[in-house]
Amino acid sequence: MAEVSRREFLRRSGIGAGGVVTLGSLSALLAACGGDDEESGGSGATENKVNPTPTIGLSSSPGASYLPVIAGPILAGSQFGLKMTKDDFTIFDSSTTLTQSTLSGQADIAGQSTIAHLLLIDRGQPFKLFATYSLSDDFVIAGRGDIKTIEQLKDPSTVVASDSPGGAGQAVFDAMLKANNAGFLVTDIPKKIIVESSGERTSALASGDCDATVIHIVQANAVQKETGDVNIIAKLYGEVPNFMKEAYAARTDWLDENIETAAAVTASVIQNSRDLLASYEDFEAACEQLMEEPPPKEELQELFDILKQNEIYPVDGGITDERLQYMIDLGKEEGIIENDLTPDDVFDPRPLERAMELLEA
Repeated sequence: MAEVSRREFLRRSGIGAGGVVTLGSLSALLAACGGDDEESGGSGATENKVNPTPTIGLSSSPGASYLPVIAGPILAGSQFGLKMTKDDFTIFDSSTTLTQSTLSGQADIAGQSTIAHLLLIDRGQPFKLFATYSLSDDFVIAGRGDIKTIEQLKDPSTVVASDSPGGAGQAVFDAMLKANNAGFLVTDIPKKIIVESSGERTSALASGDCDATVIHIVQANAVQKETGDVNIIAKLYGEVPNFMKEAYAARTDWLDENIETAAAVTASVIQNSRDLLASYEDFEAACEQLMEEPPPKEELQELFDILKQNEIYPVDGGITDERLQYMIDLGKEEGIIENDLTPDDVFDPRPLERAMELLEA
C-alpha cells in the first residue's frame, strides 16, 4: 500500500491540481470528514467483465474493526475474479486528495466514512455509494472519575475531547448521544477540545487533559488498566442499530461501466466478513498479514468477541434504505448535509444485487 498525505478533508481552498477539479466551495467545517480513524489510470473495464485489479483509495489505514475493506478484495477476491494485492490500495489519509484522485480516474473506488461520501453527494459531486465494509465499530463514550452519565457532558466544568465538526469521530459521538436521547449533540457541549485522532484522544483521557471522549473500547480499557477510574457511558455497537460508519463509493459513470467489478469487490467484502468471523485464527492471521501495526493479541481477542456479537462486519450486505436514511438524517442534524437527500440519491443498488447473486451461485 502506498501512503499519501495526512487527513485534512476538503479545505476551503481545494486543490484543483492540473485543473481536474476544485473543491474550494465546500465549507471549512468539512475539514475532518473521512478520517478516525496511485496513480494508476483507471480500469477501462466493461460492464460484463471484471477488472481483476481495480484501484482502491482509502482515507485511513485499515483497522481490525473494519479489516474487510482490504482483506475482502485481497483474501476473498479470487473467488469473484479479482487478483488484488496491497499494491492496489492507496492510503491517501486525506479526503481531499482521495476525492480528487477518484474524480480524475486515478483511483476507481473510494473508501471512507459514510458521512464524507454523503457530504460530497450533497454538494453535487458525481458519486454514489455501492457497498459498506463497516456498519459499526467498537467506539464508546468514556469518562473518568465522577463523569458517569451523558448529562454530565453538558456540565460547563466537564472537558470533552471530540473530533472536528464533520469528522467520523464526531458522527459516531453524535449517534451515541441520539441513541441515548441526550437532547443535544457534540456542537452543544460547552467545554470541548478538538482532537482528531482516537489515539490522541486516548492519551488526552489518560493524562487528564479531558474528562470524557469518544474512543475505541480497547483504548478505554487500556486507560482503565492505567488509571482504574474509567466509566463507559455509551457504546456505538449494539446501541445504534442503523449506523453505517464506512462505505465504498465511485463515480457514477465508472459504476455504469463497471458493475461487474464493483459487484466482485462487494461480494469479496461480504464473503471475507463471513470468513473472518468464522475463525479467530483466520481473523488474527489477516490482521497480522494486512495491518502494519496489528493490536496486541489480548486486544484482538476482545475485539473479535465484539465483532462476533454485534452487527459490525457486513455479512449480509448491510445496506438498507433505513440505514441510509438514518445517516442522511444524522448528517442533516449535524448541519453537514443541506439538501433533502433520499437513499436513491446516494446509493447504486446494482453492485450489491449482483454480489448477492455471485454469493449464492
